[in-house]
Amino acid sequence: MTSIAIASPAFLSREGFRMIIENNKNFQLVGEITNKREFKEGLQPLKPDILVVDNDSEDFIGIDELSKLTRLSAGIKVLIISDYLKKENIQKLLDDGILGYLTKACEKNEILTALESIAKGEKFICNKILDVVLEKKREGDRNETGLSEREIEIVKLIAEKYSYQEIAEKLFISIHTVYTHRKNIMKKLNMRSPVELILYAMDKGIILPYQN
Repeated sequence: MTSIAIASPAFLSREGFRMIIENNKNFQLVGEITNKREFKEGLQPLKPDILVVDNDSEDFIGIDELSKLTRLSAGIKVLIISDYLKKENIQKLLDDGILGYLTKACEKNEILTALESIAKGEKFICNKILDVVLEKKREGDRNETGLSEREIEIVKLIAEKYSYQEIAEKLFISIHTVYTHRKNIMKKLNMRSPVELILYAMDKGIILPYQN
């Protein structure tokens, strides 16, 4: 069983994470950290396999402190869940060994998938964070279709008849993220069926005619 500690100054965040963790038989909640003093003095005695950090406040646990934790505490893996999307900070933390990075827009299944991946020593970064790192999520990063580059990738793979699981594996994202992209794409394009999506992809040159 994977032991997990929660670090967040916000009561509601801690309660949300607690519910997700305690309702899964593969995880055990071993403690909560609510301030800097508890982070410095109380983390090591808890000996968690994973530390889940709500890092929206720079006054809580700083970037340097998290980086130091990953360097000096090899046994503790870190999952950050934050809407503070400064590219330089994200890149530094990933370079320093943070295994997981999500935003608070991620849903329960994606958080659980991240925890399961991190427990095995694998990295898990949600699509929005990946876009920030790769600088794909900018105002001008749209083409005439009105879709983002990632959404066009999804359309192309759906039109080429890849399964949702295959798309997730190919793009290194969760299957839940694939479903979310598909839902958003269909809503943007005002479509109701995969057939419409394939015809649209052919019309816009995303795939070649008869490739489907």
